[in-house]
Amino acid sequence: MIESPRRFSLWNIAKIILALALIWFVLSKTDLTQLFALRERISVLWLIFGIVLYFILTVLKALQYYFLIGRHVDYPQVLNIVVVQNAISNFIAAGAGIASYLALFRAEQGVKISRAALAFLLTKVGDLISIWLFMLVASLLVWPQVASLHVLIVISLTVIGAAILMFFVAVFLRQKFMGMLTWFVEKLKLSRLGFVTKLMDFLSSLAEQEHGFVFRMVGIGVAFSLIYMTVTLLWIYASLQTFSFAIGILPVVFVNIFMQLVSYLPIQVFGGLGVNETTSLYLYGIFNFPQTELAAVLIATRLLFYLTNLAVLLYLPAHALFFSKSSR
Repeated sequence: MIESPRRFSLWNIAKIILALALIWFVLSKTDLTQLFALRERISVLWLIFGIVLYFILTVLKALQYYFLIGRHVDYPQVLNIVVVQNAISNFIAAGAGIASYLALFRAEQGVKISRAALAFLLTKVGDLISIWLFMLVASLLVWPQVASLHVLIVISLTVIGAAILMFFVAVFLRQKFMGMLTWFVEKLKLSRLGFVTKLMDFLSSLAEQEHGFVFRMVGIGVAFSLIYMTVTLLWIYASLQTFSFAIGILPVVFVNIFMQLVSYLPIQVFGGLGVNETTSLYLYGIFNFPQTELAAVLIATRLLFYLTNLAVLLYLPAHALFFSKSSR
């Protein structure tokens, strides 16, 4: 079911209003004097380390796509597409970033949309598996401190585990599973939902692939996702340390694994503006961090996030210049 342009526009407007309302809520928790004072607490070494880690994240994501696409596209071109995708996702909306990823692979590199979509979705499967593993370990390590979240943790692990199990069942049973699932979807009239239709299309294309190919691709996806997740958590920790925020690594790991799940919610614009800060403020609050200082640091890390993304965009003119010279 395709959304009408009017409904789509209203939904985007609603997301923007939500983002602005939530960022205003975080600002209301912030002491502006303390926010401006953060300039004097900036650690240059942590700042440089954080920026380097973000560049590494971009390189890793491009490598993951490069191998999942089948190395049919030169790596610098894949990196170019990933930089564009990240910029659109972080400055506009995640959905627009995904659309640009598919369009650029198809229009500029001649990669079939089905292959590019399969690579993207196998990446997401790898991400889900790594999220499940990190959440399990992190939750066990901070279990006594997060008593109020025990039920949510168990539900999250169960739902993610069920989604991963469904994926592997689809791979093993293939057409039989798709037949049963199609009957179930039609019986409940779920096909009217756009995301259900997209999920069915993905599972259908997955069922057509050979077992060996799928497991090899999933293995690559999981390996890269685990490395990517580790570097992501280090980058977030470095961002907090840039502003000399006294925090241990375990709360950062626990909170930001949950933040990975929040990123899947279709309510985010501008790289999760407002949504991420509000969720982080609540989750870090469970560990009794001072709310006023935390709110100020979260606003500062948001500004740093946007500036770092602008720095990464410098790859685009460098790429264009280099390849224009090479073509000559």
